[in-house]
Amino acid sequence: MKICFVQKQVFPYFGVMALSGCLKKQGYETDIVIDACEKDAVSALKKAKPDLIAFSVLSNEHAWLRQISSGLKRQIPAVPVAAGGVHSILYPEEVLALPGVDYLCRGEGESSLVELARRIALNKPAGDIPGICFREDGRPLMRGVPPLTPELDSFFEDRSLYYERYPKLAKLALKVFISSRGCPFHCSFCANGAIMRIFEGKGEYIRRKSPRHFVEEIKRVITDYPAASLFFADDLFAMDACWLEAFGPLYKKEVNLPYICTARIDVIKEEHVRFLADSGCHTVSFGVETGNELLRKGLLNKAISNKRIFQGAEIIKKAAINIQTSNMFCLPDESVEDAVATVDLNIAIGTDYMFTTVLLPFPKTALAEYCVGKGLLKKEYSFEDMPNSFIQDSVLSLANKETILNIHKVAHLCVRFPRMKPFLIYIARKIKCRQLFLFLWLFGTFIRFRDERQLDLWRTVRYLWEYRRGL
Repeated sequence: MKICFVQKQVFPYFGVMALSGCLKKQGYETDIVIDACEKDAVSALKKAKPDLIAFSVLSNEHAWLRQISSGLKRQIPAVPVAAGGVHSILYPEEVLALPGVDYLCRGEGESSLVELARRIALNKPAGDIPGICFREDGRPLMRGVPPLTPELDSFFEDRSLYYERYPKLAKLALKVFISSRGCPFHCSFCANGAIMRIFEGKGEYIRRKSPRHFVEEIKRVITDYPAASLFFADDLFAMDACWLEAFGPLYKKEVNLPYICTARIDVIKEEHVRFLADSGCHTVSFGVETGNELLRKGLLNKAISNKRIFQGAEIIKKAAINIQTSNMFCLPDESVEDAVATVDLNIAIGTDYMFTTVLLPFPKTALAEYCVGKGLLKKEYSFEDMPNSFIQDSVLSLANKETILNIHKVAHLCVRFPRMKPFLIYIARKIKCRQLFLFLWLFGTFIRFRDERQLDLWRTVRYLWEYRRGL
């Protein structure tokens, strides 16, 4: 029995690696096809000869799922197709309405997908599997979500799935890991709040691997696939001081690679930062989102004041750790002055690496409905209207959109070269030339990647080249 996963983007998905690890543990064969790495994804899947095809999909890839799954049904109609991932959890009816999708996995999948594979292998019906939705006589039959996976130490994520088929991914100097699942906050721009409500009563929402298991997982990977540095991309890595205290000495003794990690600036304390610094953390990443405190607290439902951002940044800087921030532009109600304030706040707190994106509202969310009500989105806004990237353009009809997009594209250069900020903001306001600002954004992204990931010139070029389709 062979299960072949399919995805669009060029990076290992943690959910897919976890599922592959669980499937292999039960004796099943797994494979992966990355659309961005193939000339023709449907042909690659046909060549793989799977018994089950499993898509992992992001919400801005709904149209891509429809296209690829329809192609599969034309060329290999006998092979069942399942869809999973966050998009399938949030929008099961829309996904199952696609004619190319036979099953939908509405949950984390470690138990559901393994059981679905077993039933298909035995040619048995799958109607009573918790979390597995399907169509019967053309009608979608929805199932509730199964319990959350309680024990993250019960399996190892399977990176060989990616690295054996696409060796260029194994050669990337920066390797990414997560130690936990779940976030306790409800920011309006994030899917976490909706997912938390869906899984209410289904077990502990925030779960974490033990320090020993996490270190063993890292060692398994870097022994076979060497790395120069690591990124711990949890929703919140630096949240539990006791866990960090146990993890730090183990990691320092047995791995000892420099790393980046995530935090929330109103949670982080001096003891967190001390444990991070002692174990080799060189950069902490946290969300600023916007320089306008009212927009951050109200529109984005992120109750962090500018004063608290300054306090947290000071704690991090005192430990000689760099700061990376995530920031959003083209917010509803955002003015050009607000966009400049976001840049100014980052300069003031000593941000080293300013990562910027464009707000992308998800259909049928409160944030999307707010934008519709303000006349910034059409009433029929759907997944078909979502761009492939949340980097380059905005779906909102904003009065000063082009200027704000220009500021977004020069933001990191303003932080990296503060003396150039007046000139860069001036041209962002005055010049209308998308090619110029694309070039400036690419240059800023290049130096940010090189510095924050501690890569040499060639490794930076290779990293950006591999990820270019998602930018």
